[in-house]
Amino acid sequence: MNEVKLAIFDMDGLMFDTEMLTKRAWMEIGKTYNYDITLDFLLGLLGMNKTSISNRFKSIHGEDFPFDKLYVEQGKVVNRIIEEEGLGVKEGLIELLDFLDEKGIKKAVATSSSRERAERLLSIAGILDRFDRVICGDEVTKGKPDPEIFLTVCKKLDVEPKEAIVFEDSERGLEAAVAGGIKCVIIPDLVEPSEKHVGLSYAKLKNLLEVINLK
Repeated sequence: MNEVKLAIFDMDGLMFDTEMLTKRAWMEIGKTYNYDITLDFLLGLLGMNKTSISNRFKSIHGEDFPFDKLYVEQGKVVNRIIEEEGLGVKEGLIELLDFLDEKGIKKAVATSSSRERAERLLSIAGILDRFDRVICGDEVTKGKPDPEIFLTVCKKLDVEPKEAIVFEDSERGLEAAVAGGIKCVIIPDLVEPSEKHVGLSYAKLKNLLEVINLK
């Protein structure tokens, strides 16, 4: 970590326990509108941006699938769950942010979520102002595993990719970082990465707290 000038955080599943909330919301919406939306299908969407998710839904349920309408509906369900149950913040997040501040390392969020959603969740957690930049899925043309979102962060903060490190929970996010020439630490959430993906990573850790001791 001594040579790192920029730490880039994914959001859902990495900083917050929101991946399963989203899955719960989609399955609830599926029952409401009589669509068979399974957990296995939803797990296959990890790391995708909105456009890619829409394409996947329509490939399964047909081009008439009202994705935009149901996307808004599932977002409302997620908001309701967070209001009722709170937003789960991942172990070690605050400690890691403090550590990076002490080291003078820049911090950014690179998420496939929309800006509205990202800023809402970061604000709920009280950490929106702790990041130098937040880049969202609706600000880039290509979703992960394309490296565009990570390279955009590096460019915006004037840091070379080789001087950055990415923290991700998904294989797609890991692939995107590696494709951009950026070191990636993978911290699994709902799905364990394959041996191949672990081999591509800079390190596989249990939680964000372990990053502090990373060499």
